[in-house]
Amino acid sequence: MAAFESKKYSYRSGYSYKVPAHVVGKALESIEEKEGKVTTASFLEYSRPETADTHSMFEWDDSVAAEKYRLRQAASIIGQLEVQIQYIDTPQETAEIQITPVPAFVNVAGKSTRASATFVNVITAHEDSTLWKQVMQNALGELNTFKRKYARYKEFAKVISAIEELERSITA
Repeated sequence: MAAFESKKYSYRSGYSYKVPAHVVGKALESIEEKEGKVTTASFLEYSRPETADTHSMFEWDDSVAAEKYRLRQAASIIGQLEVQIQYIDTPQETAEIQITPVPAFVNVAGKSTRASATFVNVITAHEDSTLWKQVMQNALGELNTFKRKYARYKEFAKVISAIEELERSITA
């Protein structure tokens, strides 16, 4: 695996928050470095002190929001964070190179709710075959949900076939 040279965090198109994406990315990296993983609860705890850079992203007034709501907020923020990764061995003629953002932190837990998900940096997950297999299994689960929902529509036949082919290649 090539070493990365730089990362640029952003939010998915259509999403914005009070705190810049790079601040959230660094906060999640800090949690992962300290605890080995990121959970919605660990992100919420990191953000709880008023001095935390990410504190303002949450509703702290208990008359407005309860802990479960804040955990959903944490999962949503983590889920919307993306990163662009430039690898050292990538050609430097960047005028024609498109670096597509990918999810910055990926769920490496099995079946889970957003509130109980366990996240790690996408680079960490990709470099660990066990974690990456779980990411692929989670993705297949989402694709199979799509397949079950739309399999009866002939317009999606090619998509369903591609999902089945991908599943065979990943589980082989």
